[in-house]
Amino acid sequence: MTRALPPSPWPATLLLVGAGVVSAVQVGKAPAAMQAVQSALVMPLSQAAWLLSAFGVVGAVFGIAIGLAADRFGARRALIAGLLLQGIASAAGAMAQGPALLIASRIVEGIGFLGAIVAAPALIAHIAPGRHAAGPLAAWSTFMPAGMALILFASPCLLLYGWRALWWAGSATALVFAGAVAWLAPRIPAARENASTAALLRQTLLARGPICLLLLFMLYAGAWFALFGLLPVVLHDGLAPTPAKANALTALAIGAGAVGNLLGGALAAHGARPSSALAWAFGASAVLALVVAAAPLSPAWRFGLVVAFAVVSGIVPPALFAEAPSQAPHPAAVGVTLGMMMQGNNLGLVAGPAAGAALTVAGGWPALGAGVAAAACTAVAVACWLLPRTESNLKSRFA
Repeated sequence: MTRALPPSPWPATLLLVGAGVVSAVQVGKAPAAMQAVQSALVMPLSQAAWLLSAFGVVGAVFGIAIGLAADRFGARRALIAGLLLQGIASAAGAMAQGPALLIASRIVEGIGFLGAIVAAPALIAHIAPGRHAAGPLAAWSTFMPAGMALILFASPCLLLYGWRALWWAGSATALVFAGAVAWLAPRIPAARENASTAALLRQTLLARGPICLLLLFMLYAGAWFALFGLLPVVLHDGLAPTPAKANALTALAIGAGAVGNLLGGALAAHGARPSSALAWAFGASAVLALVVAAAPLSPAWRFGLVVAFAVVSGIVPPALFAEAPSQAPHPAAVGVTLGMMMQGNNLGLVAGPAAGAALTVAGGWPALGAGVAAAACTAVAVACWLLPRTESNLKSRFA
C-alpha cells in the first residue's frame, strides 16, 4: 500500500537538508583545522591535503554502488547508515595519534558522506514529486556551503580546545541527526521494478547523460575544493595573518555559495534549461578565475573575486540536481544516476585539494587560479556539446 504524501514537503525537506549540512560539516572541519592538525601531528601541507582527498577516495570508487543500493534497499536506510558511519568514524579520528588512523577514518567518513548525499535528494524527489521538486531540491543544494560555513564560523571557538574538538563535534551532530532521521523522516518504499539490477546498472553506465553529469560534477568539485579547501592556508599568507581570521573569511566566501545555490534553484523553478545555466555558470567562473590568476590584485580585491566566484559557481549544484532525473535512463535509475554524480563529486574531491596544493606550492595564487579556470572551461565544453538536450521532465519522472 502506498502511503499518502504529506500536505507540505518542507518539514521533511528541512530535516533532510539538515542531514546534508551535518555531512558537509565533516568535510569543512578538515580545512578549518588543517593548520592545527599539521602542527599537532607534524604533517606537511602535501600530506595534510589528503585530509580532504582521503574523504572521497572510497566514495569515488563506490559512488555508483551506493546509489544502486539506495534504489534497491531504500534511500531512508541509506541516509541513516551514512550518518551513523560519519559519526562513528569522526569519533575514531578524534582519538587518532598519527596521520595513518586519521586519514583512514576520513575514508570511512567519505563512505558515510556519499551514502547520505545520494540518499537525501532521492528522498526529497519522492516527498516533493513533479513540479513541486524544484524548490526543495534547490534548498538541498545549499547543504555544502551551509555546512562548511557553519563549521568554519564555529571553528575558532572549538579550536580553543584543540583540533580534536572539531572531530568530536562532527561525531555528535552526525549521530544526533541519524536518530532524528530514523524517528522523523517519511518511510518511502524501496524501488520494486522489473528491470534487473545488472541491466539497470549497465543501462545507466552506458548512457551519455549520466556520464556527462559525472564529468560536470567532477570538474566542479575539483575546482571548488582546490580553491576553497586551501583558501585558509593561502589567506594566512596575505589577507588573514591568523588562522581564526582566515577561517572566518573562508566561511564568508563559502557561505556566499549558498546565494548561488538559491539563485540556481530559482532559475530552475522559473523554467531555465539546466544545461544553459551550467554553461553560463562555468563560463563566468572561468573568467573570474582567470582574473584572479592574471591581474595584479591586492589581497582584498582577490578575496572579493573569490566571493563572486562562490556565488556564480553556486548555480552549478542545483542545475545538476534538477537535470539528474531527466538524464536518468529509467525511473528506477535515479539513485544510480545521483550515485554517478556523487562519484564525480568524490573524484573531484580526491584530485582537487592535492592538485590545488601542488599548484599553490609551485606558483601561488596565479597557478591555482589558472588551474581552476582550465577545469571550468572544460566543463563549459561538456555542458554545451556533450550533455544531451532533454525536456524538463521532473513531472514525468516523479508524478
